[in-house]
Amino acid sequence: MNRTANYQNFLTKIFYFLIFAILYFTNPKLGFSESLKEKTVEGHTAQARFAVEQAWETYHDAALGGTLASPAIQTKLEMNLHKSRALLAEAYDAEDKGDAETVNKVIDEIMRINQKVITESREPKK
Repeated sequence: MNRTANYQNFLTKIFYFLIFAILYFTNPKLGFSESLKEKTVEGHTAQARFAVEQAWETYHDAALGGTLASPAIQTKLEMNLHKSRALLAEAYDAEDKGDAETVNKVIDEIMRINQKVITESREPKK
């Protein structure tokens, strides 16, 4: 009977160890279920969102202040801002899918558009 009790105790310990190992390694923050690429993307979309908001604020300041060079430029800037918002939605979708390459590509495009909008919004009227 002592031998059977020791064997059951051994199996119980093995069972708990296996449960712990499974839970540990499937936890995305601790184990291996998250790829390294996904970890490097984290936070980029938040930075892109902040850049889009900053571009909109700069544009609105110039538009309300009447300092944009022309109505044609105002229309072009506004279209670019809407495009950057649409691209931001694409970046969030790609991030949810774990597609780091697409996220980085889309964010680079967002940053390029935003920088152009900010530069052109600050350009004085002639």
